[in-house]
Amino acid sequence: MRMRKWLALAFAALLLFAAGCQAVQGVDLNGVLKQSFKTTAAEGSLTYEFELDLSKELLNELAGEEEAAAILPLLTHVKLQIDEYKVKDPWNISMRGTLWLGDIGIGFSAQMADTLMVVELDGASAPIVIDLSAADEELSDVALSDEQLRQTQEMMLKFLESSGDYLVDNMPNVSDLSVALSTPVTVGGEELSLTRVSVRFDGAELFEWLKKYLEALIADEEGARTLVQSLATMLSEQSALFADSELPVDELAIVEEEEDIAAAAEELIGALKEAAAGLAYLEAAEPEMIQAIFNDSLQVRADLYVDGKLHIRKQDVEVEFRPDAEELKSAFGENPIEGLNGIRLAYSAELWNINGDVELVKPQVPEDGGITPENMAEWSTADALRFFDTESGLYELLANRFKIGEQELRLYPEFDDPAPIKAPNGWTLVPLRDTAEYFEAEVKFDPKTKNLILRDDATGNEVVLTVGSNKVAVNGKTVEWGYPVTVMADGVTYVPARNLMEMLGGSVAWINEDGSQVLVMKRDVAELIVP
Repeated sequence: MRMRKWLALAFAALLLFAAGCQAVQGVDLNGVLKQSFKTTAAEGSLTYEFELDLSKELLNELAGEEEAAAILPLLTHVKLQIDEYKVKDPWNISMRGTLWLGDIGIGFSAQMADTLMVVELDGASAPIVIDLSAADEELSDVALSDEQLRQTQEMMLKFLESSGDYLVDNMPNVSDLSVALSTPVTVGGEELSLTRVSVRFDGAELFEWLKKYLEALIADEEGARTLVQSLATMLSEQSALFADSELPVDELAIVEEEEDIAAAAEELIGALKEAAAGLAYLEAAEPEMIQAIFNDSLQVRADLYVDGKLHIRKQDVEVEFRPDAEELKSAFGENPIEGLNGIRLAYSAELWNINGDVELVKPQVPEDGGITPENMAEWSTADALRFFDTESGLYELLANRFKIGEQELRLYPEFDDPAPIKAPNGWTLVPLRDTAEYFEAEVKFDPKTKNLILRDDATGNEVVLTVGSNKVAVNGKTVEWGYPVTVMADGVTYVPARNLMEMLGGSVAWINEDGSQVLVMKRDVAELIVP
């Protein structure tokens, strides 16, 4: 349901400027806006894209930082490409697509049927199975029934329709708005003849548009009262609907009396007047700042394709911001976004079978039950990396870009308790349990043999240790460690750091940090994991 509602909100936002005209060349743009909220079932495809253009100077500076250099390329170009989605109703949805982070693509698909969701990720060894009913049970006191959700949806739709006269009809026109009838376009592989609504504006026009919009809202006092009345009606209906739940409906600010509605409308108008006064003050007191922000460095382009039923069938929207560094320096004394050359946001979508009979394939749960979020919550780093094929995009992302396998423990003799200890023979001793558990290894005590058993999932190694002895069994083979396993007066068991880290597949070294000696132990699980 959230996906569908977000799509509806996105459609409304894209029509924000176009809807200022009730009709252009016979197209009821206000009707298009309202119709977008009535979509309860559909099939389609969509793409979101984000591009960040940074200066060479900033890129060179960040290149010296290892972590930033690895992650930044993933964030400067992000693309969510949903090749196909189907919405039968809020509880039956499917989609498949790819998330691109720089040059890394992560393919996925998801199917939801009532309380069951199955997610498949490219390169994953098993589907992820999510039981949504479990979450409902945990939130049973505040969760809404299907009927309550449907009624809430209807209430919201009524409110949006009734508020449209005030919020939408008062929108001023943008100068560059055009309509082209009978435009040939392909939607979902089908050739159609649609009406194209094109909108173009820049930052300067946006500022003027905001001022005119506030003026129109302030002048329409009757519309403000109608808006408040509609909101009060919706909240009152919701209060009655949720009376038996533990939702804090009593805290809703419900106004029912005529004088209360008038007072609330007056308060709304007052807030709008303050906003308008704030814009006017900035324009008069800080003209250079306004000019530096609201100018042609911001460009918005939108093409919406509408059918005869006022459904948006296709849309292409692009927002680009390329700030003028010199204007920003002149207005602010310095460039507050130094290093940013520009930002680009793009959105495209196609929609078909609107409010039709959408056929979905039911999610398939494997015989072994798949992997659940509860399983994943107990995973070690090694488990997470093993779950993905080493050639998959997710493995590349986790192991090589985010480097989740890198583990490093620093112990400070002056501050840590328990702290590393220098043994008489020169070996460095470290607390066994704390160190092992930091590296996600398991330490258990065998009451029969009185031995300590250390198991490391990443390497597959198992070590049997005996207190007071330096002879240990590594995977069944007896070897000698540099110092006996020792229990100190405080009950903490210590072992030689170097021997322990060799067993864990890592390294150990003393370093000088700001004049203090620090023991550094580290390893990379991605280099060690065994099937």
